[in-house]
Amino acid sequence: MADTVDVNELGRSVDPKSLSDEQLIETLTVALRDGDPADVDPSLFARLVKSASKSQLSTVMSSSVRRDVLEAIFGRMSEFYSSQGASGKRQVVHWHIKDGKELDSFQTVLADGTCTVTHGTDEEYRTALTMPGTEFLKVVTNNASPVTLFMTRKLKVEGDVGFATALQKMFTIPSA
Repeated sequence: MADTVDVNELGRSVDPKSLSDEQLIETLTVALRDGDPADVDPSLFARLVKSASKSQLSTVMSSSVRRDVLEAIFGRMSEFYSSQGASGKRQVVHWHIKDGKELDSFQTVLADGTCTVTHGTDEEYRTALTMPGTEFLKVVTNNASPVTLFMTRKLKVEGDVGFATALQKMFTIPSA
């Protein structure tokens, strides 16, 4: 087993690029499975994503820790929701994280000043977003512009594109 590094310590002092893919995955596995994902500081996680190479992010999103990473992000999404810029209407967003044959879908319902997240997509959406896991990690940690990803076709938007653009303002995204 690789030497593990505490993910919060990693964000403060260790350059993720100095870790092997195995060490990075093991570190995330320990942080997300053995600890409480709520204990991982979002700004430090954002720094980790910012500092990691695209290859490392791709390895994470194709490994056994993929589901844990997604669960941790979506599990905390409601904490970062701000109804600023949202209409009073119930809004449904489908999120599809697709890498090769791997597809994970989540649904966020924005209503009455709250954000509710569920696995799968069982309601009609206002906007559906589809992107690779590496790009998703960058977007949710404020390390990539969704508009740029859309313009370069790394992010696909179905439905209301204007609403998709407004989503960024509705969440206080932790930054590196």
